[in-house]
Amino acid sequence: MAQADTNAARAILRIAAVIGLLYGLGFLFVPIVLFGFSQDPGVPADPGWVRWSGGFIIGVAIGAWLASDRPETQRPMIFGLAVAYTLTALALLYSTFSGEYAGTAWWIWLGIVVTAALAAGMWWLIASMRAD
Repeated sequence: MAQADTNAARAILRIAAVIGLLYGLGFLFVPIVLFGFSQDPGVPADPGWVRWSGGFIIGVAIGAWLASDRPETQRPMIFGLAVAYTLTALALLYSTFSGEYAGTAWWIWLGIVVTAALAAGMWWLIASMRAD
């Protein structure tokens, strides 16, 4: 991996970590606030149904931050993140176009754009790494 690619990898992984930390903290501590942004009438009545995901997202964010120290050795982590962000963006797109999501458009499209951009960044990193 070239030095410029290594610096880009560090930046992409750290951006993913910060975004993940923010979402994770939101789901862990204030899911009602996140639900309020969506204004979707189908949100869970009990925030306990989604609090657990906050802890998981925070753990993934910490993994991304730690991977940013030596991104050239983190191909499996980056590949896993690429798959996760891709599937997340596709799931949000499906919910939008299938009519499952009935909330504000800006909220779901924010999630789609952010996760699609992170997916693109991770796939770019995978492509820029030499297979060992």
